[in-house]
Amino acid sequence: MLTLATLALLVTLILGHEWGHFIAAKLLNIKVDEFGVGFPPKLFSKRWRGTEYSFNLLPFGGFVRIHGEDGVIKGKVDLKRSFSVQPFWKKAIVISAGVLMNFIIGWFAFTAVLMMGVPEGVQIQSIAPASPAAEAGFIAGEVIAGFTSAEEFSTYVNDHKGEPITLNGKTITPRMEVPDNEGPLGISFVFNEKVSSQIIPSIKAGFKLTLDTLWAIFAALGGFLWGIFTGNFDVLEEVSGPVGVFVVVKEATQLGLVYLIQLLGLISLNLAVLNIIPFPALDGGRFLFTALRELFGENVFHKKLELVVNIAGFVFLIALMILVTIKDIISL
Repeated sequence: MLTLATLALLVTLILGHEWGHFIAAKLLNIKVDEFGVGFPPKLFSKRWRGTEYSFNLLPFGGFVRIHGEDGVIKGKVDLKRSFSVQPFWKKAIVISAGVLMNFIIGWFAFTAVLMMGVPEGVQIQSIAPASPAAEAGFIAGEVIAGFTSAEEFSTYVNDHKGEPITLNGKTITPRMEVPDNEGPLGISFVFNEKVSSQIIPSIKAGFKLTLDTLWAIFAALGGFLWGIFTGNFDVLEEVSGPVGVFVVVKEATQLGLVYLIQLLGLISLNLAVLNIIPFPALDGGRFLFTALRELFGENVFHKKLELVVNIAGFVFLIALMILVTIKDIISL
């Protein structure tokens, strides 16, 4: 059950992101050569309306191959519908569509949670390693009840620094000396307000919660990057790979379906923020190269340069994922 839940969550997130690129290209009449479910080797495929839909052996996500996107075209050339000859605004929409889809998935997930009924209170968004919250056994997505606003919760915690307090039946002591960007408990959070289970109020409240969560993720990412820049490599403990995600999904599954859907939204928004970063092999890096090519021309920022930089970025991300996975396994 847990394995299926983890797999379904990851496939939904990655396929949803790739489907954003796919549907944007289709709507803009840009040819899509292939939409793949899973990763090769290929099991079977079906061609429909000019696009090959493939089903592959490795089920961890998917991909979309847009005609002329990387400068290499396989099969019959359709120059008018090639990505490479499209105006900048069309390229920008296709590249940004994956991030937009992650935002929509997060919004949809939070709206569903609000309609199903989420406890009113302080919802934990992230937990710093080795923090009071981590040591007390709190998890991301958990809701701390007993408070009517974020301000009330913050005041209560700050007034009890150095003193044991009880939250959700767990004893925790807010720190006197607070590390940068962590807070006395070592958590980032948003406040869940009580909302009606009706559709329209839930959609509105879900949108607001999505924006608040995005802001919290950007703030956490800023703290992480600042820590790396200033030589505080302890922030690397905050990064989790596939094994870490598996553990979090296990905890969310034990809490119930509402928390699992909430986790889906939270991870989707994290993927949106991650892909905005202008780093090679990510959507932000692709957008940056496309913009630079538009400004300075193909001769300066040509496809071969982009390909080399993207390969280097991809290798770096794979190496980072391997290291993080090793760290997650050691931490089990």
